[in-house]
Amino acid sequence: MQHKTLKLSTLAALIASATQAQAAVYQVVEVDGASSGVGSAQYYDKNTSDLQSRVEFYAQGVSPSTGTENCFATACDAGTYSVFGESRFGTDGVDYRHEVAFLSDNYQEINDKFSLRSYCNNNLGFNTCDEWARDNYYGLFSNENQPHDGSGFGGLHREQVAWSDNYYSNAYPLVETTAGALSQITTFAGDASKYDTAAVAELGTLVGSHSTTNAVVNRIGEFSGNPYQLGITSSAFFESNNRYARQFNKRGFVNAAGASEGLNPVNSSEGLVAQMGQTLAWDAVEYNGQLLVVGSAAFSTSKLADTDKLPSDSNGDDRLNLNGSLFSQCGDYATNNLNTLYNTRECQFSVFANDAVFWTVDNAGAVSGNAVPLAQRVDGSNNSYPAQDPDGSQERSFQASARAVALIDGKPVVAGFSTDSINNNAVNTVNGDYYAIRAAIYTPKADFDPTKGEGQWDRTIIPGLDIEQGNERKLLFSAATDINANNKVIGLSKSVNSENRSFAETMFVYDHTNGSLTQLTSTINPSIFFTGVNGFPAAINNKDQMVGWVDSESVNQANGRQRRQRGFTYLAGSDVEGSPLQGNTAWMLDDLTYGGNVGDANNVYRIAQATDINDAGVISATAFKCDGGYQDQTKEAQCSTDERVVAVKLVPVVGGEIEQRPAQATTVERSGASLGMLALTLLGLIGFRRKK
Repeated sequence: MQHKTLKLSTLAALIASATQAQAAVYQVVEVDGASSGVGSAQYYDKNTSDLQSRVEFYAQGVSPSTGTENCFATACDAGTYSVFGESRFGTDGVDYRHEVAFLSDNYQEINDKFSLRSYCNNNLGFNTCDEWARDNYYGLFSNENQPHDGSGFGGLHREQVAWSDNYYSNAYPLVETTAGALSQITTFAGDASKYDTAAVAELGTLVGSHSTTNAVVNRIGEFSGNPYQLGITSSAFFESNNRYARQFNKRGFVNAAGASEGLNPVNSSEGLVAQMGQTLAWDAVEYNGQLLVVGSAAFSTSKLADTDKLPSDSNGDDRLNLNGSLFSQCGDYATNNLNTLYNTRECQFSVFANDAVFWTVDNAGAVSGNAVPLAQRVDGSNNSYPAQDPDGSQERSFQASARAVALIDGKPVVAGFSTDSINNNAVNTVNGDYYAIRAAIYTPKADFDPTKGEGQWDRTIIPGLDIEQGNERKLLFSAATDINANNKVIGLSKSVNSENRSFAETMFVYDHTNGSLTQLTSTINPSIFFTGVNGFPAAINNKDQMVGWVDSESVNQANGRQRRQRGFTYLAGSDVEGSPLQGNTAWMLDDLTYGGNVGDANNVYRIAQATDINDAGVISATAFKCDGGYQDQTKEAQCSTDERVVAVKLVPVVGGEIEQRPAQATTVERSGASLGMLALTLLGLIGFRRKK
């Protein structure tokens, strides 16, 4: 009997002939990364010319639009809006943008292969957690028999052994300064004069033969008529007698008015906070003639007597051999003897309690001073939250961050996360059982004046996202990732229980004006937001259009494999004028880039992550690129040539129409790896990466 199935080539041809008169909703425009020159950088202490072609380029945001621009109604020049992001040579290990690992590690104990594997087993559930942990710790494609030999691409272990081995950058910060091409930008971290003078005297000489920092860009814009850039960078490494050390793990930076400045932590009596405390810069708005930068900053030291905060080396192969007793004394060293601090290897692993903060920058690029906490760390009864969880062990620490800011009624409202003490469904209390991270909004007080210092915002835990229900743990954490001028906040929560064979990461939209919470579930779109789906909401513009990434298949993750993910968009408000996009509706972006006279050109790409969207409708994204085009137009199409990870922008097409891509017939046998080598690379890097 004849099989009633079509060959994919026949199916694609039929669909193409039926849709030639239509146009895709978005045109995919690649932003060239090779022009940045980072592909020729030295990534190891050996010749890497054979490896340079595997450098990946990630778009993490797009420049804001101005006025009433609408690229759906009037054709826009792709070069008008710049994307920014970074390159990657290998895995981060722990995301360079994370305040704590995986936004959940209040213990700050995820720091070696064992703890990475444990996190994966308990919270992701893959049957490949050992491989996942190895890739994140030792780097991609490490030696299977001797993964610790340094042959892997990236990985956390490479940073941890830099003390004796030196270090080579894995991530470079990039901005589209010329239309269509990414350029590397510099930060203060490459200039020894920008570090604490007393620290440099003990650290030694800044390594100058090659780059040793990892940096990412979180935001670009204009302030007082001049461009600015902000983000996060690690310290450079300094050499002294063949010992390589850095002053801090990560610090926020601002490039403005021709200057690059580091952002200092909260003013503290603890010397270790001042010397090594971490900071992160996430977002900014112009307010009262200054640039108001929000982010996260250390305000106290975590419990360094907890030796689990040091990576373990059970068999000695990882060359760590760290001493918990010395680690516990790093706070004293910072106060009394900087030479001992920077020549004690254990102190390089110092960790901190962090709060949601702000800095101000003037039109000359000068930063006001230390980070200032947005809100007082007090609960509903005005009891103070200690830096270390008052649960007896004190091994968890307070963690908070300002991920996004928007001007609402002329004042800066901030979204991010904070720490609460958990006891059933109680909210805003110190007297619970344990610390956990919860999505939060920071609202300016009635007499708001940031020049008055700390506590000018009130913290509100977003309701409806209880960590516990009936004294049973339901969520690992929740966090807000963006806020728009309509007072709509987006974010996600992570389940601790498997549902539909997945530890779901459920996205939400919270209307802070009327107090309503909408979770993105099957009631909106059962094929995109199916039960147990994992997603990340990256950004929402002032037209209430959200973008991010979401599972594109529903295979078992718990006791199975990691799901593929693709970029999506969702309208959390009314229809977008001039577009076919309707309110309260979601689409996969691969469907919106299909069809019409741009369909063939778009077929070179599949959208992996949508990371930002401006009010003109232009989306920044990271895509898989198949040189020469994928074998057919289906979402699951294979690449016959080389597949790469590239930065792109999605530019609306005037008059575009929605035409869903065909699905690949289930009878077709797929050749090659199910995810592809580069897909696995990107999946290893995916995390709660950025706001905008």
